[in-house]
Formats: sequence, structure tokens, C-alpha cells
Amino acid sequence: MKVLAVCGSPRQGNTEAMLRRVLDGAKDAGAQIELVLLRNKRVEPCKAICDCFEKGLPCTIDDDMAQVISKMLVADAIVLGSPNYFKNVSGIMKNFMDRTNPIVGKARLKGKKAAVVCVGSQSMENIAFCARALEEFAKDHQMLLVGAVKAKAEKPKEVQKNKKIRQECFELGKILSAK
Repeated sequence: MKVLAVCGSPRQGNTEAMLRRVLDGAKDAGAQIELVLLRNKRVEPCKAICDCFEKGLPCTIDDDMAQVISKMLVADAIVLGSPNYFKNVSGIMKNFMDRTNPIVGKARLKGKKAAVVCVGSQSMENIAFCARALEEFAKDHQMLLVGAVKAKAEKPKEVQKNKKIRQECFELGKILSAK
């Protein structure tokens, strides 16, 4: 079982901490794990050429996205994480989501397990909007959504002190790793 986490935070903070804890749970359950930090990748915005989606051609943008998609294709389960920005995912996460156009039409992620983590300092209602964006992304790719952890955090790395959230993330990792 291979579990891939994709972190859409532009900094090392709560989103990354939550994803690392999910991966801890997955590893504890015997999975091979990997974390992709989008902030360390060059993922350009989609240019809406649409040949990738309409004609099945590879994306013409030369950046790190092909490498990220390759990792997604070999993973058995993918957990997506983003901080909540104005009731939505971060800009780098949105670029990532848009750039999966070459594989969504062919349902290349169909049947893979998916999970979501979302965190922010706004209300839980606003954080839920962000989580829903990630959940809809997984559904569009015909993935099997197995769970989500949403958290409120005012300061960087605050979730690392929250035992309840840490445990929820750990358990989510185990669920992702179950056969």
C-alpha cells in the first residue's frame, strides 16, 4: 500500500503537521508513505489550452506537475491538505488541482482512496468550505473518499499541541492504509 500526501500550504505549519500525522498512521499500518510539498515544486497555473482534457494530449507546460501526477498514479491512496484561504484552498493547491486536467477525463485516479485535511483560523463553517473543495476534487476524479479532518488553529504549528486532532489524523492514516 502506497499513501501519498499532497500539501498545499505555502509554509511549514498546521497543514503540513496534520498531513505528517496522517502519514504516521499510514506508516504504522504498514504503508509506504510520501509527502509532496507543493511549495517546493514549480507548478504553473493552467493555461486553458485544453488539449490535455479534450484530446488526451500531455500538458504542454514544462514544470514539476508531471512528476507529481506520476506519484499520484502509482499511489493507492492520496490525502490532500490545504489551509483555508477565504473559504477555499490555497493558490498553490488550486494550481495543482487545475493541472490534473490531463488525468481527470480518463479517470486515471478512479477507485483510489482519498482523504482530506483542512485547517485555518476562521470559523469551522468557513474551513468546511475549503474541505468541500478538496472533497469535490476527489469525487471529480472518481476517488473513494474515506474521511476528512478539519481543524481550527490560530497560530502556526498549533495543531501539534491538539491531542484530539493529532489522533484523528493518525486514525485517518490507518483508514487510508486498510486494504
